[in-house]
Amino acid sequence: MVALAPHVFAQSNSQEALKAELHAYKANGDYELAVLAIIDSIQTGQLELAIQQADAHLAQFPKSQLGHLLRADALSAFTGELHSVAANASLPAASLAGLTHQMRNRWKHRSEHEAIAHTLVPSSLLVMGDHSHVVVADMPEGRLYLYENDQGNPKLIRDYYMSVGAAGYGKQFEGDNKTPIGVYAINRYIEGRALPDLYGKGAFPVDYPNRYDRYLKRTGYGIWLHGTPSDTYARSPWASEGCFVLSNDDLLDIGRYVSAEKRTPVILSDTIEWLTLEQLAARKKAFIEVVEKWKNDWESLDTNAYTSHYEVNDFNLGKGDYRAWKQRKKDVNEAKTFVQLDLDIQSLFSYPGVEDMFVVKYKQRYLSDNFAGESEKEQFWKKDESGHWRIIYEG
Repeated sequence: MVALAPHVFAQSNSQEALKAELHAYKANGDYELAVLAIIDSIQTGQLELAIQQADAHLAQFPKSQLGHLLRADALSAFTGELHSVAANASLPAASLAGLTHQMRNRWKHRSEHEAIAHTLVPSSLLVMGDHSHVVVADMPEGRLYLYENDQGNPKLIRDYYMSVGAAGYGKQFEGDNKTPIGVYAINRYIEGRALPDLYGKGAFPVDYPNRYDRYLKRTGYGIWLHGTPSDTYARSPWASEGCFVLSNDDLLDIGRYVSAEKRTPVILSDTIEWLTLEQLAARKKAFIEVVEKWKNDWESLDTNAYTSHYEVNDFNLGKGDYRAWKQRKKDVNEAKTFVQLDLDIQSLFSYPGVEDMFVVKYKQRYLSDNFAGESEKEQFWKKDESGHWRIIYEG
């Protein structure tokens, strides 16, 4: 969570400053691959090569704490004093734990998850719709994925090492130092020069708490995607007050694709289910059919069929009276001879952290014998105990 004085929130609508800084950065190498190569050389006993790799890495990334630690490990190994990675480091316990956790996350991704991420897609990305890009965070693995809309299919174009809250994820209240789980959107950009050094080269706030968070009485504010302080390259995996954090290089890179103007969706996940494109298409079809049935029942002017799609208890996330609303719909339908509905789905995502729930945003064009109009709508659907999909919120 971020708490700053009002004057700090200077922002740039164009993000031109961010793009200019990107070109000023050195991007002639892969930080993570270099770190993993050094680890591999140490583990395989190629100590001279490890030192050479560490020197080259530190020449390009002098603020790399991992690079300095691994170079010291390689030198210690020459004397036979190294029994495990970072065993001889004279660092505070918390700092050392953070660095070793970071190494494990990076190594695990490259050895176990990278191939999966490049062949399968997250089950949450059912319909990207009008969005050119969507960000998906795998918080247990400390990874941020950037997907491009490739003619309706999600295509992975970037993945980044990421830090989350010092207390992990699953935010419930202000000050718990946890990163939220849910579906959000980037709603601003704040230039780095307007921020304290802690937040690095800039920040992309997201709209936490969303409607579902507020329904669950989750509190807090200021959840940002931001960069790292100037004295380090990357933070430990659990280090923020609830934000999700990239290195400054990676923040500047992702800034070429995401923006507040585009309302880029951000899916912060406690777990990722990986599917083939065929499996994703089948699940998408099933969810679209749920929405289509609701649409058809509305057009039928059968009020009972139409209203049966809505959750009765805690109607509209506790913001309405189901019986009064149903009676109004009945009165409206009785005064009409036809209803025609056209839906342009702008996004449809499975909701992380909740079993059997999805959120859909769409442009609705409504036509009847006595009214016509267009509106932007959002629905949250959740499967009830009997196995039926119900709308728990519409607005």
